[in-house]
Amino acid sequence: IAFPGTTLFKEILMTILSTRTLRITALSSLLALAATVACAQKTVEPWQLLEQPEFKSAYTKALGPKSKERWLAKRDGPAPQPAFEQVAGVRYVMNSFCKNHGCGDHSAVILYSPENKQVYGTVYEKGRTTLLGDPPPDVAAALAALWKKEWRSQPK
Repeated sequence: IAFPGTTLFKEILMTILSTRTLRITALSSLLALAATVACAQKTVEPWQLLEQPEFKSAYTKALGPKSKERWLAKRDGPAPQPAFEQVAGVRYVMNSFCKNHGCGDHSAVILYSPENKQVYGTVYEKGRTTLLGDPPPDVAAALAALWKKEWRSQPK
């Protein structure tokens, strides 16, 4: 029998089987423990990756001189839920956000690769677009499309 966290499960299972008393309470305890371990091993959510020190370091580096812009440095404006995006064969966490009380003129889309510890982005400020992190051409094109979809698409 293979369970997540096999050492603990094997010990419990061997104890139960060695006494040959498979009571319903013991079996239900084992199942409850299996459910707890399974929940603890669930996939990391995109927003959780954005709280990691590796992201903060890569993000600050990608911002460069733009790190002086409070709304970009703090990322505390309105933001849709982060999501995973596949761009040029790499899995990224896509996070978009805008400036408090200024979303129409100030918005951004950020792509973060947890595996590569790399951040790319596009920032829109009063009609001017700036790329962050020196993205390759295919990633830059994807950022432009993602920004347009996120900030300029019409509701359905």
